[in-house]
Amino acid sequence: MNLFAQIISAISNPIVVSAPIFYALIFKTSGNMLYSLQWTFASFLFAATVALFIFYGVRQGFFSDLDITKQKERKTVFIFTSFIAFIYLILVFILNGPKVLLVALGGLLLGLALASLINRKIKASLHLAVFSSFTMVLGILYGGIFWIALLLAPVVAWSRIKLKRHFLSETIVGAGLGVFLVILVYFVVKYFA
Repeated sequence: MNLFAQIISAISNPIVVSAPIFYALIFKTSGNMLYSLQWTFASFLFAATVALFIFYGVRQGFFSDLDITKQKERKTVFIFTSFIAFIYLILVFILNGPKVLLVALGGLLLGLALASLINRKIKASLHLAVFSSFTMVLGILYGGIFWIALLLAPVVAWSRIKLKRHFLSETIVGAGLGVFLVILVYFVVKYFA
């Protein structure tokens, strides 16, 4: 059972989930596969920078593990990720990249700020925050069967609990954060953009 939990946890890792979400967003708004792949690759490089920072931090002993399970260690990751996301947002703007990517990066920055505030009280599951937001976005963009993907969120929560990375309350807070962010960004874009 632990192997299955590890596989689910690895597949739902925020860095792994980032590539398909960027592609889904860009392709839905552009309809151009090559353009979408180019910007998805650029976005994945941004996410890989965060992954490399975490790998380096674990190797140097700044972080206890790749999941950053210790609450006090997360602040550094939030700050670094926010810095990288802000730089990427500026690059996308300067290069006249996909507007939807600007919105997504703005949502990411807001999510990181909220996660940082929440982290002072509880270690919200970022796996669940990102997975829940990813499945909500798929549902909104593509509808139909993609809404069913939300039913996989409890499986992701189970894997995080089974691996002793989170408590149930932390997975619920993480999922709630992801859903809240998508709803907020959706309404801001729909009514103010």
